[in-house]
Amino acid sequence: MNYVNRCLWLILAFAVLTNAQNRARNPHGPGLKLECSTCHTTSDFNTIDAYKFNHDRTGYPLIGQHRDVPCGQCHQSLVFNRVGVSCIDCHADIHQNELGIRCETCHTTAGWENRMDMLDAHSATNFPLVGVHANLECASCHGEQTTSHRFSNTPVDCQGCHLTNFMKTLSPSHQKAGFDLDCQKCHLPNTSTWKGATFDHTMAFPLSGGHANLECAACHSSGYGSTKADCYDCHRRDYEQTSDPGHLAFGFPTVCQQCHSSETWQRGSFDHLEASGFELTGAHQQARCLSCHVNNQLSGLPRDCFGCHKTDFNAVSDPNHQTNNFSHDCTTCHSTSAWEPATFDHANTNFQLTGAHTSVNCVDCHSNGYKNTPSDCWSCHSSDFNAVSDPNHQTNNFSHDCTTCHSTSAWEPATFDHANTDFPLTGAHKQQECSSCHGNGYSNTPKECVSCHKSDYDNVTDPNHIAAGFPTTCESCHSTSRWDGATFDHDNKYFPIYSGEHRGEWNNCADCHVNKNNYAQFECINCHEHNQTKMDDKHKEVSGYVYSSVNCYSCHPNGKGD
Repeated sequence: MNYVNRCLWLILAFAVLTNAQNRARNPHGPGLKLECSTCHTTSDFNTIDAYKFNHDRTGYPLIGQHRDVPCGQCHQSLVFNRVGVSCIDCHADIHQNELGIRCETCHTTAGWENRMDMLDAHSATNFPLVGVHANLECASCHGEQTTSHRFSNTPVDCQGCHLTNFMKTLSPSHQKAGFDLDCQKCHLPNTSTWKGATFDHTMAFPLSGGHANLECAACHSSGYGSTKADCYDCHRRDYEQTSDPGHLAFGFPTVCQQCHSSETWQRGSFDHLEASGFELTGAHQQARCLSCHVNNQLSGLPRDCFGCHKTDFNAVSDPNHQTNNFSHDCTTCHSTSAWEPATFDHANTNFQLTGAHTSVNCVDCHSNGYKNTPSDCWSCHSSDFNAVSDPNHQTNNFSHDCTTCHSTSAWEPATFDHANTDFPLTGAHKQQECSSCHGNGYSNTPKECVSCHKSDYDNVTDPNHIAAGFPTTCESCHSTSRWDGATFDHDNKYFPIYSGEHRGEWNNCADCHVNKNNYAQFECINCHEHNQTKMDDKHKEVSGYVYSSVNCYSCHPNGKGD
């Protein structure tokens, strides 16, 4: 051994010795560069206070159940940096590499059995978990968790898991009905249970009205493969047993939907007008078909009211339709709403009902029947006419035209329009009793005032009408308002005393009419400056002058001096 080789050997031997010494002092290997006191105590080197060591410093924090695992369970060698950080390094893959090595996809450090939310995890597959599937245990579809546990090739079609349900279902029996194994046609994946399936019947036969609540077997008692969709196949018994009207007897078509709806077999609707030309209105709409179609008779039925209502017509007693020979056209008084009450438009006759006539019973006027009933008032009201005493209609020979004084509202009180006579009532005449003027009756009653007021004329003293020779045309001075307060047009008819020179120059009639018994006489020369000597001198050149009142008036009819 030469010198160089000896040196190399010595260096190698020193290195080996140094490593052996280092290993004796640090069995964890050079990778763990920590002070021993970080984990060990001085009391006992073999006693390790694991909690004194902050595992976060290693890049693998201890969380969940990892905190309670003894260090040696993971660090079986004292060389800590040789331990892997993947789950599979410690946890055996019981899934036989079917799900990969990322255990944290499903599991958490809280516990191996405490799996994460499968909804998120399963959404990465081609079978998302929805509905009741979201709450199932994995083993429900993937079997028990054993080393032979398999997650690949799990069927995703419904029958893969639900074939047993399919085979056991009896209402309806899926096997006998030959139902499709595509369960999703009736059972939705988001349903909460296998029961309560929903089938979109609109694809085959839309269910509406009463069909919507039927059990499937009500129509599919013989299976589901060849069920017919026309109404008659299910409702043939209803068709044949219906007696009002008898569908068989009438030979009705078997196209049920012409009259019936899916709501109910009863209360069918039939367009009677279109089918027969006879429209059903009023009570006819509610009548039973057999009411008119007796013995299911279709043809030859009467279309007039009397044809069906002859019995009603003959049975009426108030008024008796037969004895009064009423028309068989019932619509004159009756409507289709009801046989009673009947209404008759009396205005269509020659006697319209007004006033109290609208409320009287028919027999009050038609006691002897309805033909040739008189339309004049007196024929019905002759007893009223004869019974009146003030004024007595009979003795006064009043007209039988009652409408002259009476109205249809009531027999009393009567009103007579005197203006329609040749003596209209005005003033105080309007307040007088009829007998005041018609004391001797109503015929040939005089119209002159003096006929009623002769006693007034005779008894007047200021002025005395008789002595004065006043005319008996009372209206010349008097009005109908009252007898007193007469007015006489002296200015225009005789001599101006209310105007001109004589206005205010007299006090009463006697100033000029000195003879109260004769107002035709008057005196002019008794007043004013009338002096015969003066007047004679003033009129000495007037031919025919005579000093007398009559001559004064003849020359001075207006009372003027010239």
